[in-house]
Amino acid sequence: MSELKAYHLPGRWGLVTVSPFCLKLDAFMRMTNLPHESLTAATPFGGPKKKAPWITHKGRKIGDSAIIIDYLKETFGVDPDAHLDASQRGIARAIQRLVEENLYWAMVYDRWQRPSNWPILTGSVLGDIPLPIRMVLAPIARRGVAKQLAGHGMGLHAEHEIEDIARGDIDALAGILGDQEWFLGNQPSMADATVYSLLANIIYVPFASPMNAMIEGHRNLRAFLDRFRARFYPEEVSD
Repeated sequence: MSELKAYHLPGRWGLVTVSPFCLKLDAFMRMTNLPHESLTAATPFGGPKKKAPWITHKGRKIGDSAIIIDYLKETFGVDPDAHLDASQRGIARAIQRLVEENLYWAMVYDRWQRPSNWPILTGSVLGDIPLPIRMVLAPIARRGVAKQLAGHGMGLHAEHEIEDIARGDIDALAGILGDQEWFLGNQPSMADATVYSLLANIIYVPFASPMNAMIEGHRNLRAFLDRFRARFYPEEVSD
């Protein structure tokens, strides 16, 4: 049993987890071949920041995917970005911010605020919570997410405005990728894992979202997703 344990939210539809941040950490583990024990948590409340993912290692409990990854890089001497130069690292940082601080919230809006997606969400993202507790917790969680969306600013926009914002971000990602196999350099980096973790949670899941058509409209993005999945998640491809 590994001393390093990673806790993530449940998986569905072939994805190991329906949380982009949990999936990013899982992809990092696969890219670096770090031995660890992967554990599923029904809710994020066991984490030190009441969010998932989190890890435990040598008596420490660490939350936030970016902080976790920095800790693992330093502790185990692994770095999927070792081949990047300073300029590429800057672009990687910009991609991370675009994906996690903006486009992510468009995905959250689709999952939590579109009425047609609510039954899917309660049966999947919240699906491992016992039903009696889920019936009480789900509406509370939905109101909490609505407040987070408003606090971020995404939730203050009209639906068509959110779609326009998402389209701009997805177009930008497609433009950065161009005709390359990977976003930066000739081998995958954390920029690829970051983009994959979010877009996979849009394209490979049954939630209704206008972003599906936006992604499909960029052949290079769709090919990238299938390529990353085939390389690091072959078990999903064969399912």
